[in-house]
Amino acid sequence: MEFVLVERRFEQPVELKDIQAQEGEGSWCLDAHNVRFLKTFFSKDRRRMLCLYEAPDAESVRLAEAQAKLPFDSAWTCHHLRGGQRLPHASATEYVLVERSFPEPLTKEFVTTTFPKASGCMELHRASYVEGFLGHDGQRMVCVFRAPDAEAVRTANTQAGLPYTSVWTASLHTT
Repeated sequence: MEFVLVERRFEQPVELKDIQAQEGEGSWCLDAHNVRFLKTFFSKDRRRMLCLYEAPDAESVRLAEAQAKLPFDSAWTCHHLRGGQRLPHASATEYVLVERSFPEPLTKEFVTTTFPKASGCMELHRASYVEGFLGHDGQRMVCVFRAPDAEAVRTANTQAGLPYTSVWTASLHTT
């Protein structure tokens, strides 16, 4: 089984309950394609969503999403890079997602040895790494942090020299 990340973008803000209702109606499609929902990150501006699934492959998720008539922009397989066991700072109340793209593919080994070197910058800005998702193609990645706000994570990544394409706050949903 693979981890598959589904990206959804909405032109207008949406209500989470509306998307969840659609997902509920189409849950038989997930079952039919052997796809298991794990979690969703839903942006605070209600225009962005990342959903993590476990499935045989990305195509199984794409088929299930299409049959369930769920809107999505892309679905891609990824390595799940788990964070450390340290608890976030007491003031780290927000989930902050950092999207990255790379012109040259990165390996899982490179990421797991290089990115922890930025922990000093993260600590300085009260940001704690939770987990990450590196595309199997090595050219895109999503990192999840706990931090006071998106600006703290953006600043820490900039100071650490880590590239990013977007940084946004989200709520976490597992059911």
